[in-house]
Amino acid sequence: MLAKGASAATASTDQILAQVPIERPRIAVKAGVYAPAVDSAMLCRRTVAEVLASPIEHPRVIELCAGSGIASVYAARAGARVTAVDDARGAIETVKANASANGVSIDVVDADVGVLPALAPADLVITNPPYVPAPDSATDGHAWNAGPDGRKVVDAVISRLPQLVRPGGVVIIVHSTVTGTERTLADLRALGFDTAISDEESLEFGPVMTGRARWLEDQGLIEAGQRTERLVAIRAVRAGAE
Repeated sequence: MLAKGASAATASTDQILAQVPIERPRIAVKAGVYAPAVDSAMLCRRTVAEVLASPIEHPRVIELCAGSGIASVYAARAGARVTAVDDARGAIETVKANASANGVSIDVVDADVGVLPALAPADLVITNPPYVPAPDSATDGHAWNAGPDGRKVVDAVISRLPQLVRPGGVVIIVHSTVTGTERTLADLRALGFDTAISDEESLEFGPVMTGRARWLEDQGLIEAGQRTERLVAIRAVRAGAE
């Protein structure tokens, strides 16, 4: 499956993962689970960079909306202690299977981001959540649909970050500019995070976004005739002592 509806990018999934200084893991996915794509690869690249640069020998990482768990596997291979969270049974089974296939230990939590159990604050929280705007009538697409403005899950993630990230800890969120980059940056800053866009890739719309293009235009989420988007990795550091 292509990056939440996208088809062509400035760099492909394979090209981005080739930049990661960790052996590429073997990843399999069950039906209905989001397969690694450009946005996944962006998260993996940034996650490994953060783990390897951490002054903590084995930083604690939480991945929200883990999907296939590829970023969690990369983080574990880089030396992190990892907890992966998802609310879909297929994703939970997929993460466990991929951790086993790659010989790494990952704690897997079956939970919706809006109703998470108590988790110890992490040094790094990472997520590539569902972010594709979808009409209320949309049924299929749990792994990418995110409500009329594409922010249903992004907003839920942001609201939980003060409980999930230690002071001085880092958050990485990957989503499309169609979802509202400036709003994400502003919401994070309001919670006391210093923010920046650390990575970005440009893509043409793929089947999902193309099929919704007229609806997206009508909602004012894209300009008339727009058939491209940018994916961004937002890096946020929580205020406080390292």
